[in-house]
Amino acid sequence: MPDAKNQRQRARVRMSLPVRVRQIYPPRDAVEVSVTLDVSRNGILFRSADFYLLHSTVWVTMNYSAKETAPDSEFPATVVRIVKNPEGLYDVALQFHSSRADRVEPVVRGAGPSAITSSERRNKNRVRTAMSIRVRAGDMVEESITVNVSRTGVLFRSSRQYAVGQAVWMVMPYQPGEELSEVAARVVRTVVIDVGRLVALHFGENTTDSR
Repeated sequence: MPDAKNQRQRARVRMSLPVRVRQIYPPRDAVEVSVTLDVSRNGILFRSADFYLLHSTVWVTMNYSAKETAPDSEFPATVVRIVKNPEGLYDVALQFHSSRADRVEPVVRGAGPSAITSSERRNKNRVRTAMSIRVRAGDMVEESITVNVSRTGVLFRSSRQYAVGQAVWMVMPYQPGEELSEVAARVVRTVVIDVGRLVALHFGENTTDSR
């Protein structure tokens, strides 16, 4: 049976996303904006100068932008771990309330070695998360939403047609009006769905801009 440390490390993706965390009384009323250190389907890890009470409830807004005029979408989470680092700051781990039943089950293998399929390789360390993404292929630009993210790539919804092997440049998370910091990627898979298609990108496979 996997120990708690191994369960915490499963399906984590190191990702810097703006996050807004709101504490409520008790223990206190406070709001801060920070950046995630890593993200999983069950929660996030972020760094804070404030101390959080273990097992307290907080309200989280992912991919937060102070420029948004519409009400932010908050969801509850529980503080499950807090560690003070050498800099005097706190690394705070939150578990989303909706994920409490989403436990990682140990995988039982047969006696002999089994080959890892391409589907298993694609699913490794994926995190289902919806965030804004901007994808540019030459002069063609589209803005969309991700389906899942891993350390090496992203799957997003698209209304356009891409060719496998096509070079693209992407910004994620994308905030209109902010300075663009594009990352090179390449299309590795496309799947036609009822409305549009799903496009899988692998990071860091371009050497020249296609413009």
